[in-house]
Amino acid sequence: MLSQALWQTQQVLHGKNSAALPSLLIAAASGLLIWCHATDEDGSDPTKTFLALIVVQMMPLVFLELKILSCPDPISMLSRFGTKVLLMHAAFLVLRVCTWPLLEVGVGICNVIGMLCACLAVTFGFGFQWWTVRAWQNNLDICGLLALATVGAIVTELLDFNSRVSMLERTIFTASSYMEILAFMPAVWMVHQESKKNDSIDGPVMDLEKLAAFFFSFLVGFYILEDVVSAFRHAEDDLLVAGGHVVHFLLVLDFACFLMAHIYNPEKLQGRFMRWLPDQLWV
Repeated sequence: MLSQALWQTQQVLHGKNSAALPSLLIAAASGLLIWCHATDEDGSDPTKTFLALIVVQMMPLVFLELKILSCPDPISMLSRFGTKVLLMHAAFLVLRVCTWPLLEVGVGICNVIGMLCACLAVTFGFGFQWWTVRAWQNNLDICGLLALATVGAIVTELLDFNSRVSMLERTIFTASSYMEILAFMPAVWMVHQESKKNDSIDGPVMDLEKLAAFFFSFLVGFYILEDVVSAFRHAEDDLLVAGGHVVHFLLVLDFACFLMAHIYNPEKLQGRFMRWLPDQLWV
């Protein structure tokens, strides 16, 4: 029942053109940015910076929707990039919690809840073992992205230092923002690499339904707190900010429904399962 509902929803939203809806959403976010820029008289409106970051954050999700089905085995891609995306979210949420309430981003308690949920999802959903060296060796690319975001934050704050807040606090705040922007880049890189291959991914059958449940429960739940709650908070004083949050959440929700529809589609799952069965069973 759930699989059929997801598939029918995906068909209604995307039809034969999977690029239509995500392209429309990113166009809407870009329109908000252009409107804000056109109406900004003194050129220092922080809303313009916020909307620009929203557009940048949406681009990886749009890329994933457009390219993931061109991979040799798109259904199994979640098992490969899910851990990395969750670790990126956990990292920037840890930094947010460290600066709360001095530099509150979103709702402080929501950041704490999101951090805990990200850690639980990557531990129990994807089996990440925090205490083992091998687990971190397999995710050195994540460490590199976190280091890149940190260095970028230090350079940014050295060039544009705000004396009202300490250098350390501003650097942590900026690093968390850069990490959030890079959160889906591991998925983008892996999908880009796999889409150029012609062979299927070898390996054992994984419980993709379990992975999807943990991954998208966190993703949708966190961005409900991050975007929907924030949109209600800003609805009265800044409609552009509220609109940016809404458009971003709709894209996250569309990405979740799009990928889950393919994971839970009975026909695709049956075909994938048959490829792993011994040939003797079909004699």
